[in-house]
Amino acid sequence: MSGKLKVVVMTQADRFFIPKNIDKVAGACELQEIVQVDCRSALENRLGDYYRWFGLLQCARMGAVTAGREAERLLDRLAGYRLFGGCCSVRDAARKNRIPFRIITDSNDRAYVQHIRELAPDLIISYSAPQIIKPELLGVPKYGVINVHGALLPDYRGCLPSFWYLYNDEKLGGATVHYMSAKIDDGDIIEQGSVDISDCRSMFELMRRTKAVGGELMLKAIRDIEDGTVERRKNETEKGSYFTWPTEEQARDFRRRGKRLI
Repeated sequence: MSGKLKVVVMTQADRFFIPKNIDKVAGACELQEIVQVDCRSALENRLGDYYRWFGLLQCARMGAVTAGREAERLLDRLAGYRLFGGCCSVRDAARKNRIPFRIITDSNDRAYVQHIRELAPDLIISYSAPQIIKPELLGVPKYGVINVHGALLPDYRGCLPSFWYLYNDEKLGGATVHYMSAKIDDGDIIEQGSVDISDCRSMFELMRRTKAVGGELMLKAIRDIEDGTVERRKNETEKGSYFTWPTEEQARDFRRRGKRLI
């Protein structure tokens, strides 16, 4: 294969980690579009759940950090992205790299699927896209759809792996790049890497480490798909673990043991 892959990025709103990874892949492929999926399951739309899980003080602290990041974003834009490199929001990562940006509410909407058909990307990459992608869209890109998940699959499939890694006192975390299928975190594994999380007490710090690993793995996956050397292995989900959203009782236990959101 020759030439850069034509790629569409699907993700959700993020101010801290995903924009940096988008900025990295912008130089490794021809990014046709960055799509932010604003649906009910996107983390930014679960603020009520976060309040129930982590309490007023932790949510207030997260709010203060987010407000500070928003100030940095505005300063960065005024400075022509010379301060923070456009990495304070997904929209600004797109703007800095001169990539078309759109917000949608349904990844599987017929009009959106038709739009992707017209773009004819070689590959769709997902950074925490918050909806299950159905077969109609999965089948559009020449080389499929790949996702980076913040855990070492097949373990910790499902929701909020940063919470469950801390809840279970794990010492080693990581990230996995895998092909997407119609089931959650079910497709073949392409790349995987681990990172020490033994000293992590907050989900924010754990995500900082695993998202950084995931960003590098995605770059390698793109290069391998581009030059035809990609290798895949079965994601043996029957041997792994799956977690859903925490209950309020599990969240209270999480806080009692000194674990934090941030």
